[in-house]
Amino acid sequence: MTGSLLDVHDLSVSFDTYEGRHDVLDGVDLTVNEGETVALVGETGCGKSVTARSIMGTLPRPPGDITSGEIRYDGADLLADEAAHERVKGDEMSMIFQDPMTYLSPVYPVGSMMADVATYSGGRDASWWEILKNLLGHRADREAIRERSVELLDRMRIPDPEGTLDRYPVELSGGMRQRVIIAMALINEPDFLIADEPTTALDVTVQNQILDLLRERVEERDLSMLYITHNLGVAREIADRICIMYAGEIVEVGRTEDIFDAPLHPYTRGLLESIPKLTGFEGTGIDGQIPDYTDPPSGCRFHPRCPAAMEGTCDVEPVEEYAVGDDRTVACHLYEDGMDFEDAAAIAADEATYRGEDAQPAEAGVGGER
Repeated sequence: MTGSLLDVHDLSVSFDTYEGRHDVLDGVDLTVNEGETVALVGETGCGKSVTARSIMGTLPRPPGDITSGEIRYDGADLLADEAAHERVKGDEMSMIFQDPMTYLSPVYPVGSMMADVATYSGGRDASWWEILKNLLGHRADREAIRERSVELLDRMRIPDPEGTLDRYPVELSGGMRQRVIIAMALINEPDFLIADEPTTALDVTVQNQILDLLRERVEERDLSMLYITHNLGVAREIADRICIMYAGEIVEVGRTEDIFDAPLHPYTRGLLESIPKLTGFEGTGIDGQIPDYTDPPSGCRFHPRCPAAMEGTCDVEPVEEYAVGDDRTVACHLYEDGMDFEDAAAIAADEATYRGEDAQPAEAGVGGER
């Protein structure tokens, strides 16, 4: 890996609805380096897909409104330059969606849709004349696109790739449709890929096959990827780094092995404890639910559900991002004194310290007097 390819800074997004204004993203910071896979992990409703759509430039506006922030791709500020955003998302970015039947047209065969993506990606508002000209264009061009499509479907391990081009999505299984979506996302050889929970509706066997295919393509072409999931187990399989998101905020960032070996944020610990164990013991999970975005909690958005919440601090004071160890950040008041990695991990593992059952936070060196 070399320098950063994508830098998202202080991104805030709101939606105007009949119920009121939903403040969904609140100052999101996110970086993906060249050749790196970053997983964005959180519960359903945390704002993961809103983040992805903001980066891709497909956020519906209105009702969506990007109220602040920067999205820089290879140095270019995409929010400040709409033309650059259109060019980048057409030529260098691509996205894999989680529900193929929503994004595959039921009235066109697979080959026709792949040819359209290959032909019109990066263009805006193609006229009927341009469409007709492409339909009647050189036979050699059409055959080249078809050969490229067959090659990709074959790489996606689809049986009879040539015949699949002439089939409609309804004729394919869920796993086959998801492979087609991936092939369409890769047909123009992007440098940056967003995968929005591409294995959510698939069984475990097919899920593993899809993950293997994505890993192969990332390694073959040295792609950078933002992988969105609610499943920490999947993130562990595919990501170099993990960003934990809660209620529109990034609460912890670290290398994958560090997140699993020593989770720092109470929310991260709750997610890990929610993973079923082979031993049969039930995890404790996390009580409560995502807050109402029309009236989000003051202070830390997680404090109403947090077993470590400190009254008068977590429910009042805005949370800052603290650097804890190498390539590790956490947005939690427990770490505001800048303690080193080992001490932070030890305190994070001891919930009694938070609650004051055995020791007060000040005695543990966290946060000083309250």
